[in-house]
Formats: sequence, C-alpha cells, structure tokens
Amino acid sequence: MNSCADYAQGVARPIDLITDDLLNDESQVQFLTNGVQRQFSLAYAQMTSLAGVHADEFLFDTRVPNATFPTFLDIDLGIIQLDNNSVNNQWTTLGNMRFTADNFAERINKITFATPAARSAALYTANLYGGIARFWYAAYYGFEPNRGGGVINAGPFIPSAAMYDSAVAKFRIALDNASNDLQRRTVNSLIAKTLLAAERYADARTAAQNGLRRGDASLNALYDLGTTISNQWFFDGGRNRTQIIPDPRFARYIAADSLEGRVFPARVVGSAISFTGTDAEFIASLSSRRLLLHGPITAGGLTFHVQGRFPNQDSPMPVITWQENELILAETALRVANSPNDALTNVNNVRTFHNLAARTVTNLDSVYIERDKQLFATGMRVIDQRRFNRWHITTTGAWRFLPIGQPERNVNKNLPSQ
Repeated sequence: MNSCADYAQGVARPIDLITDDLLNDESQVQFLTNGVQRQFSLAYAQMTSLAGVHADEFLFDTRVPNATFPTFLDIDLGIIQLDNNSVNNQWTTLGNMRFTADNFAERINKITFATPAARSAALYTANLYGGIARFWYAAYYGFEPNRGGGVINAGPFIPSAAMYDSAVAKFRIALDNASNDLQRRTVNSLIAKTLLAAERYADARTAAQNGLRRGDASLNALYDLGTTISNQWFFDGGRNRTQIIPDPRFARYIAADSLEGRVFPARVVGSAISFTGTDAEFIASLSSRRLLLHGPITAGGLTFHVQGRFPNQDSPMPVITWQENELILAETALRVANSPNDALTNVNNVRTFHNLAARTVTNLDSVYIERDKQLFATGMRVIDQRRFNRWHITTTGAWRFLPIGQPERNVNKNLPSQ
C-alpha cells in the first residue's frame, strides 16, 4: 500500500505560516503590535455602530434605502435575541482583539529584548489594548438585560464592576511603561473614561486631572483602503450603506446653531443615496465642527439624515481626546468637587475650540448635552444613558447591554445556568 509520502515529496514549506515559538523574538514585536492594532481598529468601529443604534443616538427604519438588517432593528428596540448575528459577530471580533493583546503580553516574558526601553514599549502596547478590550466588555455586554459584564478565555462571567477594575489594572501597567508625557496623559484619560463609566467619579476626576490637555493628539483607530481594515461606519451608517441613521435631534442641533456642525446635501437616486461633498470639505469641517451630516433626504415619507463624521472606509476614529477629558473634568467637578466654576471652564474650553459661544452657567443636564454632541458616534451615549438614568426603551425585558450570545453560552460551561 502506498502512503502520501510516496507521492508528495519535496513540498516547500508554506510561506504564510509561522510556528508559535518563532513569534517569541524581538524581530516579531512589530508584527505582534500591528496585529493588536488591527484587531482594535476592527472592533472599535463595529462596537460603536452597534452601541449607537442600541442607544437613542441612532435608529433603524426600513424606509431608509438599503436598511434591511433585522438584527439592527432588534438592537434598536432592545429586544435582542441570543442568536443576533450582528451582536455575535462583534463579540467574536472583540474576543480576537482581547486575545491578541493578552497573547502579546504573555509573550513579552519569553522575548529577549535588546534594551529595557524596547521591552517597555511592548508592555505599553499590549496592556493599553488589553485594557480597552476589558472596558468594552464591561460597558457594552451583559449576561442579562440589566447585568453587564463579559468573559475572558471562556472563563466565568465577570460583572461590569470587576471588569472595569481589570481594565484599569491593565491601563496602570501601560502607564508604568509609557515612554513620554503624551502617552502618560493618554492612559490617564483612558483610566478616567473607564472610571466614569463605572460611576467612580472621584477616582475618575483624579485620573482626568493628569489626562490629555488642549492641543494633545487623540488616540485614534486607523483604517486603510488598501487592506481589510475598513471603518465599519462606512458600511453600517455612512456613504456606502445606511443601515442606521442619526436621531433627528442632531440635525436640530445644527439648525439651532450652525457652528455646531455642517449638513452636506444628499438625495435618493434609484434605490441608493447620492452624497455630495468632497473629502477636502469633510476634512476642513472636521477640524472645527463636531457634527457632520448628509441630508435632508426623503424616502417613503421619512425625512432623515446620514452621519458624515466618518465618511470613508479609511476615516480615522478617535478613542480618547482632550475634549472628552475636559468633559470628564466638568462632570466630576459637579458631581464630587462642588466646583461649578471649574465645570464651566472645562465646558467652555471645548466649546470655544469649536468657535461656539461660551456658556455662562453649566450643570449636569448641560454637560449631558455637551457629551451628546461632542462624542457623537463614538459609542459613549449608551453608557451615558445608563449613568444618568435616562434609558429610552421602556419595553419590559429590554436589554440595556448587548447580550452575550448563544454561541458563547453553548461552549462556555463557566457561565451561570441559563
């Protein structure tokens, strides 16, 4: 009897595979870094589009051309089945990001680095993104409609409070390994963002006081037309396809004050939406204005707009900015520091950057509105609605988190009984 070896001899080694142990080398650190950042970018755009339609920020309506996914309707209504494909695909993407970051962190102890600085840079990257993944688990997912949290490596359910703590622990390792002041301020702002979501306002204020300052560069998720790393907003709620559309209040914000944003014309042509506006116009508008929309568009008796903040497949997305840090300082000044004057200064630092009129007074309600505008389409609205106790869905049993879906429940024996 002949074996395969009798017929297949001298087969060349595959060029697109590498054995696991060969990754434990300093020459592969950039490869590992690129992998973590790629998974992070993919997860962020997907996560924020789902979070937007789950909140009162975006909505799904079949009268919008090419709005056809019933999974988005379920998320919009908060009646989300455990087999919701959009949610479960995002869960997988987030899991890939978390695994890639944690796997990188584990390898660092197996790698011989030429310098301590090179090792610190690797630790910074692995723990920064590992912390962000845990923040997203805590903020967006849950086992029950009002019970937030996630799982790590098919382990037991980790409630949101403990998952936020795990995120902060990762961020603190990144902070200890930051190589410059901007990195340190970035991490402090991420810690502040996490603690704000956890409603630990005093601790959030302490971190934000060491966070990003006016003029600091934001931490962005990056996308590339030449690869598969595309901004999902382009496909879910943008110029390529419009599954979800902004709540009408965003157009009203601009109508009330043109300095809040800009509306680029658009219309229905056949079964699609035709958009106007050049990339140069978008870039110029994004540099100063915080709300960009296309419209108004009328179809099927519905008049609506489309978000224009992320118009292209390669539009970068901010994850943390100095403006968000200022609004964290403003909110915590009101909640824990009894400093309305400080809060007003922080709010006006953001408003005057956008050439908006300075406020003369501020309170938690106005900070809530400032966050609504400033953090448009970045996934924060659903978190803010829960924190401010302003959830918009009153249906019994509606989810305030995205559910940990049936695929995870089927394979993870550590989850609570269903």
